[in-house]
Amino acid sequence: MDEHEKQQQQLNEAAGQFADILVQSFRAAVERGVDAQKRTAELTQDFFNKVLENLRAQVEDTRQMGQQLAEHQQRATAAGRQLTQEAVDTYMGFVNSMFSFQREGIEASQGAADAAASGAPLDTTEASRPEATDTRSQVDAEADAEADAEADAEDLPLENYDALNVRQVTERLDELSDEEIRRLRDYEARNKNRRTLIGRFDQRIEAESP
Repeated sequence: MDEHEKQQQQLNEAAGQFADILVQSFRAAVERGVDAQKRTAELTQDFFNKVLENLRAQVEDTRQMGQQLAEHQQRATAAGRQLTQEAVDTYMGFVNSMFSFQREGIEASQGAADAAASGAPLDTTEASRPEATDTRSQVDAEADAEADAEADAEDLPLENYDALNVRQVTERLDELSDEEIRRLRDYEARNKNRRTLIGRFDQRIEAESP
């Protein structure tokens, strides 16, 4: 083999080696690119998966919070309704007891009046009960007081005295005698007991005293 052929052979071998190196480099670059794409795809998939998981968690938390708020609102509404019902029941019980007490007093007073009018003896069974006796006594006392007040009012020197206010009574004191003023003072003290008016009566009585 001459020198020229040897050089040609060496050039061919170098070209082949270069081609092999180039192919291997290209293959390595391609493989690295594929791996990079795979990693990018995996990272992208992981990112979206985490985003979706966070969204699902937020939606679930929001749903649970809304459910808890609804339950709290229902409990608060039920508690308010129960409190209102209890208040109404208490008030109605009080009103019923007042009406019942008044009705018992009226019935007892009516029964006593009927028995007195007919001359029949009172029902000792009903009268033996302390509450019935107390009710009748209270009603009788109130009735007697009202009758006495009406009788006294008719005998007063000022007509319709109970309908007059302090100023109206004071303006008419000069028309009255000392005895009439004393009668008005006694009546006022037993009934409305208006301190201002009683003071005016006392001033007038002291002024008339020698």
